[in-house]
Amino acid sequence: MWARKLYPTLLKTVTTVHTTNQSFWAWLNIVFNRVDEDRVKRFGPDRACAEWLLRNGASVKFCKSSRYLSDYNSLPIEGSKFFLEEIDATDSSIMHHGFPHFVGCKFIRKIKFHKCIYLENEALGMLAPLRESLLYLQISECNNIDSEGLKKLDKLHKLKELILFNLPYVRDKDAIVNFLQNYLPLCNIDFKEETHKEVKTTMS
Repeated sequence: MWARKLYPTLLKTVTTVHTTNQSFWAWLNIVFNRVDEDRVKRFGPDRACAEWLLRNGASVKFCKSSRYLSDYNSLPIEGSKFFLEEIDATDSSIMHHGFPHFVGCKFIRKIKFHKCIYLENEALGMLAPLRESLLYLQISECNNIDSEGLKKLDKLHKLKELILFNLPYVRDKDAIVNFLQNYLPLCNIDFKEETHKEVKTTMS
């Protein structure tokens, strides 16, 4: 219980304190992203995934819920059954080290990655476990993502909307759109060069 209450405080310290010892903070972020296999087995993949996302500053929405949850300490009591449906990772510290949390989550249909400064190409390839559920994906202002990273989305064959913008290291946008469209023929791919408001999803 003490760890549950301590995570948000530690995260706030990690993300706000300026220090020259960047390697320490990088290590701490990895710790916050690391998968606890025992916890996955004990409480299930959806709870373990929600805990990972919340302690790294993301928000989550559960199936049959009308609101996003952003407070780690507001999670349902341990042992409660719930399933993740939507994720807003804006300004979060999620890293690819944590993406194995998605394994076993069968109902996640919407994810927004916006200003995720630790998100790298490797992470996008690790979205494959969501290929049967993910319908909407936004990747924007994630400066470590380039063309090779976006190509790793080719396994998400049920995507209906892919929103991309402000990705400065993606050089040939038309080529990437054409590449992905070949693998995701049912997906509306919207790649804007300028900042724009999130497009409302038409998912029902």
